[in-house]
Amino acid sequence: MPQVRAVFAYVMAVALSLTVALAQATKTEGGATGGKAPVFIRAVKFESMKLGGQDTAWNRMLVELQANFNPDSKDPKEGKKAANKQWVDKVKVTVTQIYKGQNAKDATEYNYYRSSATVLTMELNKPRSVLFYLPGDIVKRDRLRKEPDFYFVQLEVGGTELAIFDEKGRIIPEQQLAVHKQIADKKFFDNAKDGADRGVGANQGILRPQYLMLYPVEAAIPPSPEFIRDDAGSR
Repeated sequence: MPQVRAVFAYVMAVALSLTVALAQATKTEGGATGGKAPVFIRAVKFESMKLGGQDTAWNRMLVELQANFNPDSKDPKEGKKAANKQWVDKVKVTVTQIYKGQNAKDATEYNYYRSSATVLTMELNKPRSVLFYLPGDIVKRDRLRKEPDFYFVQLEVGGTELAIFDEKGRIIPEQQLAVHKQIADKKFFDNAKDGADRGVGANQGILRPQYLMLYPVEAAIPPSPEFIRDDAGSR
């Protein structure tokens, strides 16, 4: 009998530990809320390409998004009602690029670029790409590589910013691609963001969303969404 009790106690201890581990995993999946994000980043890519009639290649940043669910259809108590539960509206994408440059002594002398684009609407489970362009003259003048030294991407859905890190400072699984691997630690990210927030004003308007491009692009453009045009005041 003592042996039977010992085996039973061992089995119960293992079962309890598995239950706790499963509960913790469920809690942290997709961040502190314990669920998937309404929109997440599937891919981030950088390319160098010629635009029609231009001598110098531009840098292009591609951010591929996918919508999981419409947050307005999740909590009817908030009084929100989605126009269509199969679509997510007003997805704002803000990208920040950080180049160390050739002669920078410290982070205060880095080149910081930031731009935003607001997606009009996205159908669930249909990936769409948002593109940003850095002019060739800037690339040539400052001797910039096609990929920045650091970058990060911030998403907003319906005016609510999606968290990148959970309450313990760990990067949320679905946000892994939102931050360059060298600043994926919360401390390094905060330092990079603080420097960018201070420095992007000097280069405002240089990094451009795709709808502001005036030149034909020789490379193929992947499926992209429609945008709310900030330049047209159509809010």
